[in-house]
Order: sequence, then C-alpha cells, then structure tokens
Amino acid sequence: MGSKNLTRPTSIVALSVVAAGVALAVPAGAAQAADLVWEVESPFRFFKRTAAFDLHERAYKSVRGNPADPLPGNIVWRTERKLNDPDCRDPSTPMSCAATAGRNYEKSRLGWAAQTLDMTCYDRDARPRRYPTVCERQYSWGKAKEDTILPDAHTVVVRIAPEQLQPAAGAAPVAGDCTWTWKPRRGGAGETVRQACAKPFVIKRVPYSTSRAASGAVVAVTLPDGRELTDANVIVEDVLVVAMGDSFASGESNPDRPVVFSAGREMVYDPVNTRDDVATRSMRMPTYSVASAPDGVNPKSLPKRLMEDEEKGLVFRPTSPEFQAAFDRRRAQWLSADCHRSQYGYPFRVGIQLALEDRHRAVSFVSLACSGSDTVEGLFGPREPREQTTGPNAQKSVVPQLDQLTELICRPGAPRSRDVTYTLPVYRSGSTSIQSQAFTKFWCPPESRKRPIDLVLLSIGGNDVGFGALVAYGITESAADLAPIAGLVSHTLRFEPSVARVYLDVLDRRMKALKDALTDGFGVDPSTVLHNAYEPVEYDENGKVCGTQPTLGLDVHPKLQFSTARVQQVSDFTRELRARQECIADARKRPGCPRLATGNGTGFRFVTEHTNLFARRGVCARDPQRALVDQVNMAMPRLALSIDDFKPYSPAAALPYGKRWRLIHNPNDAFLTANTHAEGISPFDVLQPAYAALYSGAFHPTAEGHAIVADTVVRHAREIVDHRAVVDAR
Repeated sequence: MGSKNLTRPTSIVALSVVAAGVALAVPAGAAQAADLVWEVESPFRFFKRTAAFDLHERAYKSVRGNPADPLPGNIVWRTERKLNDPDCRDPSTPMSCAATAGRNYEKSRLGWAAQTLDMTCYDRDARPRRYPTVCERQYSWGKAKEDTILPDAHTVVVRIAPEQLQPAAGAAPVAGDCTWTWKPRRGGAGETVRQACAKPFVIKRVPYSTSRAASGAVVAVTLPDGRELTDANVIVEDVLVVAMGDSFASGESNPDRPVVFSAGREMVYDPVNTRDDVATRSMRMPTYSVASAPDGVNPKSLPKRLMEDEEKGLVFRPTSPEFQAAFDRRRAQWLSADCHRSQYGYPFRVGIQLALEDRHRAVSFVSLACSGSDTVEGLFGPREPREQTTGPNAQKSVVPQLDQLTELICRPGAPRSRDVTYTLPVYRSGSTSIQSQAFTKFWCPPESRKRPIDLVLLSIGGNDVGFGALVAYGITESAADLAPIAGLVSHTLRFEPSVARVYLDVLDRRMKALKDALTDGFGVDPSTVLHNAYEPVEYDENGKVCGTQPTLGLDVHPKLQFSTARVQQVSDFTRELRARQECIADARKRPGCPRLATGNGTGFRFVTEHTNLFARRGVCARDPQRALVDQVNMAMPRLALSIDDFKPYSPAAALPYGKRWRLIHNPNDAFLTANTHAEGISPFDVLQPAYAALYSGAFHPTAEGHAIVADTVVRHAREIVDHRAVVDAR
C-alpha cells in the first residue's frame, strides 16, 4: 500500500501511511509496495497557470542530478542560473554576449520573471494592489476558483509505477485499458474512469482540509491482468508561507521585467529639456561633471528607454505629454510597483523550492514585503508607495502589512472583535527625539481564522535604524548633495551612524510589538518565524570596504563616491545591528546582551549563514579572475561623441540578470535595471539620475544574490514544514 515520491523524506511518508492506515481498511489483496506514483499538479499556488511552475520544474530537474542523490545545497542558485543565463555563446561581457546571441537571447536577457508576471494570483491592476480572496487557477483539465489562503481541493496526477507496468525483466509491458477509481477519504462520491494504463490519471479535485482526517483520497486501479493497486493515503500537505518586511525581502532592484534601453538614443538630463520652473531650479545645482567619465562623452548623457517613437522612426518632443506617456509605458514592470516587489525576492524562491522538492506538497504563498518598510511605517502603519503615486491610476498609500494579512486570514464576514493596542517608539528620520505612538489592531477571533500560518519569512529592522540614510552617508560628502532629492521625498536622506544608534536602542521595543501582534492576530508560533540577517553590501573582492576606487559603479551621478572612512563607520554599525538582532531573537545565545524589552528573545529563528557568502561580493566587488574587464563594464554606458556609439557597451545589450561576481547592485546597475524616475517633475530634470540611483534599488541583492539567500533560508524552512508534517501524521 502507498505511493512513491522520491523527494519526500522517508520517515514522514512512513508516519503518514501508518497514521492514516489505522482509520482506513485496505482492500484484501491490495499491493503493499509503492505501486502508484502521484504528485500535485501546479503545487506553487501563487502561480495561476501551470506553465509558470513548469518553467521552474524543467530548470530544477535539469540541474538537480540523480533524484536518488542528496539534494545539492545550492539547488536554488543552480535553478536560478539555468533560468536566467542568457542565450549566447560568450556571456563574459554584454557586447560579447550580444555578438554571439542565440535564438532566445532577447527573452533570456530579460529574465524568467518577465515570462510569468501575468500568470500570478495577484491583482496588479487593483487599487490598492492586493492578493485576491479567490484566484481562478488553470489546470490540465480546466479552471478552478480557489481561496488564496485555504484551498478546498488540489489537482493530483497519479501514475502506475513503471515496475508494475512491466513486472518482470523481458516480459511484455502491460497494454490495454485500466480501470481507475477514487473516493474521498472522508466519504462521499468519487469517480471511476477507464483509460489506457500508460496514461496518467488526473483527479481534478482531491479534497483538502486543515483536518487531516477530512483530506485526501483513496485511489485504486485494476489492471487488465486482474491485479489491483491501491493507495489509501493520497493526502496533499498544503503549507501556508507568509513573507513580510522590507526591500531585502521584496526583491527591490530586480523588477520582474527590467527596462529595455535604446541602442542609439540617449537621455540628456539638462535644463534645456525641462519646463521653465524646473530649469531655473536645476541651473542652481552644482556644475554637472563626472570625474571618472572618459573624454569625448557628455556626462549629462545617460541611456534612454527604448520607446514607441524610436520603434516607429519618430521623435517625440521632450516636453510633450506624448513623450511623458510613452516614457511611463516603458517603465520597469513589477509584481507590485507600489512596493517594488518582484518574484525574484528570496521568499518566492523559498516557496517555489519547497513545492519543487516534495511533489506531495502544495505551497500557498503570500508575500507582503514592501520596499522602504520599517516596523512602524509598513507593518503597523501605512507607508508611501515606491512609485505610480500620480495620475489617474495612482495609489496614495500602501495598506499596513498586518492589516493586509488580517483581510486574507479572517473568514469573510468574520467580526474583528479582538482589539489590541500596541505602543511603539517613533521618530522622524534624522531626529534623535523618541516619541511613542499607539496602534490599535482589530483581530478576528481564532475560530474565525481560515487556517494557521505554517511559516513566516521576515526581513525587518534595517529601515528602523535608517539603512538608506546610512548608505547615503557612505557615498556622499554632505547632506547638501542630496538636499534637492530630500525635498522631493520629504524626509532626511542622510545621517551618521550616531543617529542610527539612537534608533537601535529602541529596536527591541518595536520587535516585541511585532512578535505580540503575530501571536495575537494570527496565532503564529515564534519558532516558525525565520528572521533574516542582512547581507553585507559594502565589501570588495578582497574583503575590504569599498572606497579604493571611489566612483566604481557610481558614475551615474557626479555627487556619488565612496569614502573609505565613512563606509567603514557604516560597516562597524551594521555589525552592531546584527549583534542586537541576535540578542533580540535569543538573548541566551549571545554573551553580553543588554536588557531588552524582548526579554530572553522573540523566539524567532535569526538566519545568518548566508552572510558569509557575500563577504567578498559586495557592491564594488570585481570578479577576481577578470578584474579589469569587470571594472570596465561596471562603468555607466554613455554615447561617445567621436564615434556616435555607446561605451563601454550598448545599454541595449545590458544583462540585468546575467551571472556576475558582485551579488549587490550598485547605482549604475540599478539605473540600468529599474530606472525609477521621480514623478511630478520632468523626466529630463538633472535630479533624475540621482533619484534613479537611490530609488531603483542600489545596495540591494541581485536576483542571483536572492537565490543564494534562499538556499540558506530553505534549509531552515524544511525543518519547520517537515516537523509540521510529522506532527500532522501522528
């Protein structure tokens, strides 16, 4: 009796069979071996079309190796490279790749997420953007409407094991038709189908419930020779994974569809191309020059998005509404533009991997992570969207992540009868005056929740202490360099680590409130929360802080350059942040922890193993095997006046998701990938390059970096979900 699943832990399968076998009588004479092989169809439930999961499964199988061997420790990274390596014979530089391009070069260059962006259970067109309560998912047999959080059934594909179709060596394989029958384990009507024995049997809707006794199906097949094969425990393990937090979880700097640039046109950020009022302000800016720019290029010239006018052989007037509309239409595409959330974020990769490696498992997945979020502005309270805040389809604020999760977890119409008030320390960015603010949340009672949350993936704390302002401190000489942009975003963009230490001293109070809210509102067991440590971003290929080459990767704007001394100060502070986060998670594991509001700790599992893998692969790191070539191609492409061509390479040939040594995007990378521009001012304003450098996701992990993080996180995730499976089986 039973079924075969080569990737499922044997102990869990055995426990499942034993536990269920007590309640189910197996027909006399039924086979006792793993005679039937079954798997969940389209098990990553965030994807609404099977083609999206199939894309990942093909890549996974091609790099996984022998299924009987242990799973490689870097399986997510291997899958990422299989999916995103560009189709060219020589990918060593953008130009060599373009010169040796294969048939699928353009599609591969844009990355896998561009292919699946419109195949997801997420409403990108709604305002506010959101996960639908019900998603219509497509299967091999048709479509089904499913609750995003709690499905009532899964589609399962069952096959007869190969050894049963050819039971003896040299014997003729079983031919003809087989009769399949399935019935719900909880009782009720099933289905009988006669079909070719070699054809997979598709059970459209295998019942699912949070009660194991009410889940699953009994499946039997009668072969032409009279043998009957049975599996009384076709039970899908559905795991709910929720991701929350900031830009290091959202996938910032890695849009699902990156910007495509022109091979022959440039964008000249100059007052002559702007409105009069902007031009006047812009001309008061310091002289625009780039110390590292080669002779014969215009330092105000930067790559321009490939737009409709160029494709039609036209030139739109720069100040015209026609130009602005065309420019906006060619912006980067995100799963959720308000949060710069993309499928490249490590939580998505963890969820997909959990579904890939155990085909008896389905993964229900929700990521609420939002760039710029901290505990107050983002989790407990609303925050400003990252982009698309103006125009007819604008969104003025992002709903607090805890509130979004409440709407998804609580049953429709359930009363929000449990009001709890949480008091958090608050402060204005750059100020050292700490105040308090109360946030009242209205939770539904436990019996009104659809289901428990099995795993929480969390990245939070960096913005609470001013991550962006500390980055700006390391790459600018003074706050005056960013003053015009600070005026656009209405808050301080740069301050010293001494200010961040004031915020660090109250981080424990914020984290205690978050722990309490997850418990009060959703019944989350703290041990099922994986809180990620931040990847170090500041190191070169030798393990030294950036600054030896001050403008490496920063020449998108003249005011950006590394200061070794300031970068070192920020690096010292990030070590303090990590130490404090370790104490907040578990004060008993680290000596010298101060007295904290979290007491012995939140009980969250603080994940740190991945950080060592970034120690020599930061924002300024060159490939040690080809340092000079890598250095040249880290420069911003600009149009050379003498030859009317881009140097060092054409931005149209950029490889946003190609393999690189550095695992952190520098400002040049961010400009060439997300290319975020400030709204409400001319796209040609001289402020735009700096804005794009800071708000397109610089100093965040690349898609490859997220895959490496996911490989570490998924090891902890397996322990949690496998333990849950064992407990359920008992």
